[in-house]
Amino acid sequence: MYGRAVATLINSTFGSRKADALAGVIEVRGILGAAVTELGTRIVGSAWAPGEAIPTEADLCDEMGVGRSVIREAFRIIGAKGLIRSRTSDGTRVLPRSEWRLLDPDVMDWRIKAGDTVALLHDLLKVRLVLEPGVVHTATIVATEDARARIRTAWQTMEHVYRTPDPDYAERRRRFISADLEFHRAFLAAVDSDLLSQLFAVIEAALGLLLDVQMAARGYTTHMIGMEESQELHAAVFAEFERRDAEAAQSAMRRLIGRAIRDAHDGFEQRTL
Repeated sequence: MYGRAVATLINSTFGSRKADALAGVIEVRGILGAAVTELGTRIVGSAWAPGEAIPTEADLCDEMGVGRSVIREAFRIIGAKGLIRSRTSDGTRVLPRSEWRLLDPDVMDWRIKAGDTVALLHDLLKVRLVLEPGVVHTATIVATEDARARIRTAWQTMEHVYRTPDPDYAERRRRFISADLEFHRAFLAAVDSDLLSQLFAVIEAALGLLLDVQMAARGYTTHMIGMEESQELHAAVFAEFERRDAEAAQSAMRRLIGRAIRDAHDGFEQRTL
């Protein structure tokens, strides 16, 4: 129920940027790309239950109007993402969700296309609540002067966007989201962890989508409602970071993410069908 409602909101507020931003790590285009997307979206959308055999290559060739080599290569790509397993004696079966590469950008994109948006965004909120307060705590302690300068610049950019009126609310929202992402990205960079940086890079496009949904849910589509509170929460994080109080900075980030979670829940509930 929520999935279709939020997907409608996404289409109206985020447009075609979603597809570009969540482009997969394996570039496939043309007939093969279309086949991979079609099958991947159907699998994550529960067209076949975990453990169920999907149609044979021959049946899919007839249904989709493609050659057997296209279906075989599509199976190979989708299998590499943990969605299916093919065995000569048992056919091709859908694997349990626990086997899926849920951080794969293609899988994220297919979940959105299949209407699984709400579950994906709730997952991201949980990741943020667990990850980001600790990132800010560590960054406050270990950030180099260059890293601190980047965080200050990111905050100044957020301040500029906040204080600069623009009658085009959609453009102002886009710039605010861009500045918001850089603010969080700068803290992550200050920790200097390749693993954390790669994790953030994978989820960043979907995180941008989440921020857009939260802002639109609070009324940012036509008015910049609630931006003051968002700015105040970010300001508290930055102020404690500047004071080099790691515990206080961590708490401030936890409050910021907590507000984001409440916004998201409210937005989803407002858009039931």
